[in-house]
Amino acid sequence: TRIYPMESEIDPDVLSDIWSYCFLISIDDVVNRLGYRYSYLGRSLLEAYGDDINNPDVALRLLSTASIPMVRKFDIVRKNKEPVFDEAEFVNMKNLRIKYRACLLPLGVGEDVTHILGLMRWKVY
Repeated sequence: TRIYPMESEIDPDVLSDIWSYCFLISIDDVVNRLGYRYSYLGRSLLEAYGDDINNPDVALRLLSTASIPMVRKFDIVRKNKEPVFDEAEFVNMKNLRIKYRACLLPLGVGEDVTHILGLMRWKVY
């Protein structure tokens, strides 16, 4: 009966086989505008970006939610209240070419999108 699930209904145990490929974005009101921040970042995603998985602060800067292409995708999910699919590539910190496919899913309460659950599968080429 609802448009999409709430963030509190996401159970990492149920998603255990893919949870390390997932990320969770919180949508916050930041000084009269909406802002995005990671509230969860899967271990495999840190590896994709070539960072030391023991130093997530550096990886969070690499995966910045402030990057223009990323913000546009988050905006589309929030405004359209629908999943967004993405397929692209990048060169990581270890100079490896990474190709990925990602899906961004809206989560929220009523008509409001409060979070975005993402899944990114990737491979080195």
